[in-house]
Amino acid sequence: MEVVIRKGGLIELPDIILTQLGLTVGKKVSLSIKEHELLIRPIENVTSKITDSLKLDNVKLIEEIVETEDWL
Repeated sequence: MEVVIRKGGLIELPDIILTQLGLTVGKKVSLSIKEHELLIRPIENVTSKITDSLKLDNVKLIEEIVETEDWL
């Protein structure tokens, strides 16, 4: 699949790629280069990881816990 690099280095990813990676507007990604290839990986936020691991539904409570902890 080909895309064009626009002014400022902007690359517009096709919807099918965004869907396959689970990306939406405003989601952060990690970029890296391996063997002359660009790798794009979604970044999970800490709140999501904790919510998933603890099976808690109160995201606001988890965000408050994360913000108050020094170990992060």
